[in-house]
Amino acid sequence: LRELYAQPMFILSSLLCALVASPPEACKALRGFYDAIGAKDKSPSFKDTSSTCCAFLDVRCTQPDGSPSPPLGQKEGWKAGATLTKIKFRGGTELGGSGTLPGALLLPLAGTLEYLDLGKEGDRSFSGTLPAELTQLTALQKLSLTTGKFSGTIPHQLGRLPALEKLTLLSKSLSGTVPGELCHRSDGSLRKLVLDDNVKLSGTLPPECFLLPTLEEISAKKTRISGTLPSKITAPLRLLILEEVSLSGSVPEELCKGEKLEELVLRRANRVSGTLPTECLSHDTITKIDLKRTKVGGTIPSLDKAVPKLKTLDLSNSDVSGTLPASVDMFSGLEYLAVDRTKLYGIVPESLGDIRGLKKGTCTLQTESRDVNFWCPLPSNAPYCTETSSGETIGCSVMSPPPPPPPAPSFASDTAVVVLLICAIAIPAAAWLLYTLCKRVAITSTVVVPKMTELDSAAVEHIPEGEARPTHYN
Repeated sequence: LRELYAQPMFILSSLLCALVASPPEACKALRGFYDAIGAKDKSPSFKDTSSTCCAFLDVRCTQPDGSPSPPLGQKEGWKAGATLTKIKFRGGTELGGSGTLPGALLLPLAGTLEYLDLGKEGDRSFSGTLPAELTQLTALQKLSLTTGKFSGTIPHQLGRLPALEKLTLLSKSLSGTVPGELCHRSDGSLRKLVLDDNVKLSGTLPPECFLLPTLEEISAKKTRISGTLPSKITAPLRLLILEEVSLSGSVPEELCKGEKLEELVLRRANRVSGTLPTECLSHDTITKIDLKRTKVGGTIPSLDKAVPKLKTLDLSNSDVSGTLPASVDMFSGLEYLAVDRTKLYGIVPESLGDIRGLKKGTCTLQTESRDVNFWCPLPSNAPYCTETSSGETIGCSVMSPPPPPPPAPSFASDTAVVVLLICAIAIPAAAWLLYTLCKRVAITSTVVVPKMTELDSAAVEHIPEGEARPTHYN
């Protein structure tokens, strides 16, 4: 049977019937695929070659009238015309051996197969390159290949699949870059892109992906993805998980303005810098922010509204500075808080003890008691935060707050200085000018009065009383 399916004529015939395969032909192709990879379904129907493959435990079919599917493994109850739409290897299939993935054997299912999941890591070890035939499964909505050691590059033709919503490729040997074609279809439906553990995958994340109107999740942790995050982000991202990558630059503000953002994880992306994205901290939908072992700095903002959905805030081993704000209890839903090995200092607010989730969760201010960042006395209502993992009280010191920094120069203060300088120069100058002017006026206004002659004096003396006296002199 294996030799039969390996023949070129069989592959050609599979291509010709890819879109019109009847249910018996689809089941025949599926059994050939199982045989080629050494898989056995655990249902009794698997041994009965005359029974429908829709009764396999890890297979789902769609009834032509949309009625509910019969119970798993049930041989009877399937109506004529049911189509095979889903293959998901889990506990219902025994997988054995290793080898390449025979994609050509899936071509008869090209027009109907919507879901292909070949199991979790450890179930079976596929090797070789990703088969090109996967790009011809035009009805495919979800492709998940998390097993094996696929090598080579990611086929850019996968971006042509019109119905593809979720693409998960977890392999330790895929190389090359993330093809931008995956996000070229503006009329496509890609919602989830997961490329974790591909330690040889490099290059930058295509900026097209951050503009795709349907993309909600990007995860590429433990890869060699580098470059910076684009400044323009319009995709409705819910999750951005880029842990242990080689990204640099800062967290763009646009990322935190999305209406659906739930998780931002840049853990151990130790080249990422910039300031703490305060917009993300106050986001209504955010549930997780993990910036551990990054170079992100800035301060934790004081909040004026509650952020009840944030469950995890990990800023440990980052460059975050300043103090814990008194309004830290606004993070009312926190269950995990880690700010150890940062540049935080000052008073530990008592409001930290009002966050109920930390009592049974994790709260780490310092990792060792000899670290001295915070001031005494420590709040007594949050011992789970003021103790190290070994049960010792964290270090603290009696310190007064540092003097406030001088106010930044402003336009008003600069103007006042200029006015004072002008006055200091102008007033003495004006006084000197006024003095000089008055002196000149006084000199020019002096009148010389002639002396009165003896005749005039005698005349004046003999003027009878009551008569007018002369008012001028010769």
